[in-house]
Amino acid sequence: MFYVYQLPIPRLTEGDRYFNDIVQRAAKLICTTPEFDELAQEVGLVSHQQGVTDEVERAKLRVELDGMIAHLYGLTEEEFTYILSTFPIVPQSVKTATLEAYHLFAPTPQDEEIALLIQQGESAELDFKSSAWWDIPRNKKEKFNKRISETVAAFLNVQTGGTLLIGVDDDGSVVGIEYDYNKKFDNRKNRDVYENNLMTSLLNACGQDCGASIQISVCQVEGKDLCRITVLPSSRPVYIKDGQDEYFYIRTGNSNRSLNVREANNHIKSRWG
Repeated sequence: MFYVYQLPIPRLTEGDRYFNDIVQRAAKLICTTPEFDELAQEVGLVSHQQGVTDEVERAKLRVELDGMIAHLYGLTEEEFTYILSTFPIVPQSVKTATLEAYHLFAPTPQDEEIALLIQQGESAELDFKSSAWWDIPRNKKEKFNKRISETVAAFLNVQTGGTLLIGVDDDGSVVGIEYDYNKKFDNRKNRDVYENNLMTSLLNACGQDCGASIQISVCQVEGKDLCRITVLPSSRPVYIKDGQDEYFYIRTGNSNRSLNVREANNHIKSRWG
């Protein structure tokens, strides 16, 4: 290991981009027999039975690893293409698949922006929620998370607006929205369905005319899908409907505050005149 530690190679830690993706793929390639069960469990697999032995699937995992690792070394597409060309015995189909993986895992400006937001932590203009339809700690389905509606309404009611990230724990840990995909929707990769259902739930709670002030998009951080809700200041007071009752929220510090009638009237006069 003395010699290994001297090598100029990326040294990722948990939370770094690609860390989980690389660990999971490497584990599936390695842990294919019972003697690897302990290692499998250490990295999040149930046992060697989750290892991959099918040669087609193993080839797919290998090219995905190559594509991600090329990004870790900061290789441009031209440089990576040249490196692949220096392996004459590798079939061209494998080289093509590897380049496709390189494109698939290329970071986008939006993904990097989201990663920076998470590092800042929750604030008056930024809030995290782990899921929209699934109670992760209790591992059960729930109705639409009303705390998301409350946060969006609170951002609508202040002059700065704000950003809500779904798929992030309060401590900034990225959990992704896969729970919502798997438990709420049949097709976990249909981002449009997720966005449409989310927007419908928010407009039902806040009012149909709030659509112009709410922007929803799905991005990736650490290989996991996150949902970003960008909220612009509303042109009118926004109340949250909960059965027959309505509540008025504003954002104070890194939390939402429900105002009583007198406080709400004072805020409305100050905010909208």
